[in-house]
Amino acid sequence: MTPAPAIPSVAAPLAAELGDALRAAGLTARMLATWVGRGRVPVVAASLPALRAALRAREVMPAGVALALFVAGAELALERAARLPLDALLAAGLVERDAGHVRATVALLPVGAALVACDRADAAEHVERVCWPDDSSDHLAAAIPPDARRTWTDLACGSAFAQLLRPEQAAVRCALDANPRAVACARLGAALSRIAIAVDIADIGDATSRAIATAGADLVTCNAPMPGGAPGDPMWQRTNGAFFDRLFATLPDRLVRSPAAMAIVHARRDALPGALAALPGERVVVRYTPDGVPAFAVLWWRPHAPDHLVERATVLTALRPHVDAEDRAALLALTARKRS
Repeated sequence: MTPAPAIPSVAAPLAAELGDALRAAGLTARMLATWVGRGRVPVVAASLPALRAALRAREVMPAGVALALFVAGAELALERAARLPLDALLAAGLVERDAGHVRATVALLPVGAALVACDRADAAEHVERVCWPDDSSDHLAAAIPPDARRTWTDLACGSAFAQLLRPEQAAVRCALDANPRAVACARLGAALSRIAIAVDIADIGDATSRAIATAGADLVTCNAPMPGGAPGDPMWQRTNGAFFDRLFATLPDRLVRSPAAMAIVHARRDALPGALAALPGERVVVRYTPDGVPAFAVLWWRPHAPDHLVERATVLTALRPHVDAEDRAALLALTARKRS
């Protein structure tokens, strides 16, 4: 397997300036939607055909150059990219030049007001590959209740999508991943976005980490890897039962001892603890995959709250394509009415 090129490490002040310049040049979620003629474009690898079709169908206008380079992965002539800070981008390793053309070395995806760094969609497969955001990323981010917390820890953070999309949810943001490449991407995206996230290389079961506040967090999240997979598969696509054993053993200790402290986990339903009834506190589970295929679910767990367990399935629609915090609130309200 060909070794993956290193993720550029860019000093924070320079990264912040480059992020500002790229957004000013059109690398924004709004410009992405305008470019492909839709109101909202999920920034996932599956949207690449639409992006590349838009690129082929018309001349890349100046405002679309940054999108063409960093999202669609196009190779552009130097003169076409002249409005970008090319010298600084080349020096930072975010683009490379060859025979009068430039190409991005990584994908930079506009998400909310931030830029998420990950591997190019056409990058070769390798075990440390950092994937583009997918539906599971949006499910986890949407599941976070709107009330802001003091400290938020994201486990198995990948590119730090959730904290880059919703940084307002906590004053202090910490993140862990066992994949050094994912940690490098998360740090790059945070620096480009001017969002402070303390990102560390660690297993979800590690007791200590530079990035984790010793007093515990008010919110802990995890978009869990897929159970199963082969040894050569990317890390985000494979794990085993031991991962979930470590995850659920460590979650209560990562949270402050408060009834409001919450863990949110997105995972395949059959990977959640078989003995949910044995876990302490409040457990709310919403499944969203149709019958007949492996179901996925979001679990909201408040280990230090009064005991309560409730679960149901929901049907996704075009208007509500992801599980969100309203699903939890509605289910709790429904069970409260039934008990009263």
